[in-house]
Amino acid sequence: MATVSELSARYANFLVHPLLPGPGVCQVCRGTANPGYPTCWQCQEARRILGAGVGDAVVPVSLALKNEQYANELWRYKNTTGAQQHYFRTGLAAVLWRFLALHEACIAAHCAVPGFSVVTTVPNTSGREVHPLRTMVADMVGATRGRYRDLLTPTPEAAALGRTGSSARYTSSALWGEDVLLVDDTWTTGHHAQSAAAALKAAGAGSVAIVVLGRHLNLTYGDTATLVEQARLRSFSWAACALRPWGHSRDS
Repeated sequence: MATVSELSARYANFLVHPLLPGPGVCQVCRGTANPGYPTCWQCQEARRILGAGVGDAVVPVSLALKNEQYANELWRYKNTTGAQQHYFRTGLAAVLWRFLALHEACIAAHCAVPGFSVVTTVPNTSGREVHPLRTMVADMVGATRGRYRDLLTPTPEAAALGRTGSSARYTSSALWGEDVLLVDDTWTTGHHAQSAAAALKAAGAGSVAIVVLGRHLNLTYGDTATLVEQARLRSFSWAACALRPWGHSRDS
């Protein structure tokens, strides 16, 4: 049977590290921010709507660029069947497993917590009976399956909210101060994930960190092409820290 390192190895050919926060880079989601602003408009809106309910950290594994390989795989793992479905889900599960094995401790340190005792996913609102991300995180990824809990449920109003951040989008089972690792597959505006984080905190969670497989970007939008050009200057390395400008010596 192939190892996690073997299954994830091919992704190093096309994953792109998000830039670290700085001028022109949103300090929350790593998308583009207008000059003089620390966050993009979408993240500013999420903070305005949800306040302290937003996640304590947002950590994208990679940029997911429209019409490129990684963005396509993040679509295909949900929308193919049979052997293709298995191939893409297994590969992305290996990516998440390898990333968390290397970097989850750093994410916890960034949130000033000893670790995340609970893992959950942003729930499906598209009509799928079981979201494939839930299957991956709960059953396939060894770094998360022992801690996974089904916590979040969309409210009857969720579908009508579109992509707007709202404390009325999800409800959560009760928590008692547990620190939660919240996993999503693709971040576009981030309002679904941030609404989920707000629901977890309203239910009693301590710290909530959001790990997202792909930060979706469209190169034709605003200054995105310039940001991506800068991001591509750094070759992808599994050991590169997701939050600080150095690497971790341990690999999976």
